[in-house]
Amino acid sequence: MNKLKFEKYSNIHFDSCVELIKSTWCFHLDFINIPNESVVYEYYLKTCLNWNQHLDVILDENSNVKGVLFGSKEDSSIIKELLFLRKERQINKWKNQHLNIGAFGERRKAEKLLANFKYNDQQGERDAELFDSEINLFIVSPELKGRGLGRKLMDRYMDFCRSNEIATAFLWTDADCNYSFYQKYGFKLHDVFQSSNLMHNNKHKETADGMIFYIDVKEQPFEL
Repeated sequence: MNKLKFEKYSNIHFDSCVELIKSTWCFHLDFINIPNESVVYEYYLKTCLNWNQHLDVILDENSNVKGVLFGSKEDSSIIKELLFLRKERQINKWKNQHLNIGAFGERRKAEKLLANFKYNDQQGERDAELFDSEINLFIVSPELKGRGLGRKLMDRYMDFCRSNEIATAFLWTDADCNYSFYQKYGFKLHDVFQSSNLMHNNKHKETADGMIFYIDVKEQPFEL
């Protein structure tokens, strides 16, 4: 695992990114009679890839993806916005086709769970207009934790922000995430929200497990 390199994401990395996400989170567990749980992560990755211009991956010597950071530029041109919207429609069509053939398992349950994904995104992105960029996906393989690669990915993203005159960036996460990394890096808590899990479990309204963090790019030192 000594030969690691940073590259811009391309379609050849899709399957490896799916495996990385699957090894990090367990989104598929509540789906019923799902033939292949990878479809859940394929859908999630498709949604993360859209709307982003910064697509950074870490590859090992076998070109396996071991880390990712995908970030947006919120003031995209009209042409890019239209392309993103077109891609979003294509992703929804793909999702519905796979729902129809039973790829997500029992349909009613699958529709509810996929709606949860969208609900959480809406809650996490409700103040998106206040910021210039969003980090939509950030993962480092557990086997590489402690080697400073998460910070390196974030430093490279900060360079992207400076190059594109992006002053502020945000992300949303939940209490199960190691969010202390963001705090140590310089992110500040913007707001909290109830995720779909708490809403559907009828938890007390004052309980919040979702967090929105933001960062002022100019306050971050340049990497030497």
